[in-house]
Amino acid sequence: MRKSPPYFIFFIFVIFSLGCNSDEYSPNQVFNKNTATEVNTKQIALLTQKTVGTPIKIIVSGDTQRSYEETKIFVDQINQRNDIDFVILNGDISDFGLLLEFDGIYKLYSKLRIPFISVIGNHDLVANGRAVYERMFGPLNFTFNYAGIKFVCHDTNGREYDFNGSTPNLTWLKNNLKLDAGITNLIAISHVPPIDADFDPKLVVPYENLLNQTPGLIASIHSHRHSKLEFYYKNGTGIPFIITNAIVNRAYTLVEIKNEQITAQEINF
Repeated sequence: MRKSPPYFIFFIFVIFSLGCNSDEYSPNQVFNKNTATEVNTKQIALLTQKTVGTPIKIIVSGDTQRSYEETKIFVDQINQRNDIDFVILNGDISDFGLLLEFDGIYKLYSKLRIPFISVIGNHDLVANGRAVYERMFGPLNFTFNYAGIKFVCHDTNGREYDFNGSTPNLTWLKNNLKLDAGITNLIAISHVPPIDADFDPKLVVPYENLLNQTPGLIASIHSHRHSKLEFYYKNGTGIPFIITNAIVNRAYTLVEIKNEQITAQEINF
């Protein structure tokens, strides 16, 4: 039998490798060999801690949902600033819960020169999205501390759990909405706001009451609605519930916390 020339063998090897490569995407795929893991833990570790009470500025950027070009512009804009402490990617990283979408957005956000922390959105829970999110970013409910503020990030995507009373997890929230040692204030962060139809209707009142009755809580920040920046207060009193616009609308929100007060400004690009 005639031997195959070396270049032909190499060509066959390349074709075979590409066909079996773990970078190939399937709707059921939840990871490949290049998929990032424990991103939130790693990004939180990059935070440069500030003295308690120091004013901070953060960016909230929800609802990327396959808006790769818009996301690239957003990242470029943030990288031109030198006054932002970190970015919150506030849910709906993906549209269909696919690894391909998570990977695409992660690769763009990873070009930020400051840390970014990601929260679970309702679209991130469809298909195998939950498995992708947990492997890539970590737990759906988590906290981290910065400049004396405890950020309580949690899942409020009640529709994805058939409004079964489990989400948001009020028990977990009660245990974590606490002023620990060295903490002077709290910020709640989640994707779906309690005034939205995708929030479990049975939990709206207890959720709003819990947040309004929590000592030291400055605000609750949400996204999801793809509309102009909005503030609302339960019965006109208590903490502000802040609902931010979306990257898909070429918008993000600049949040400043100073002297235990919060301000938010929508920025369009």
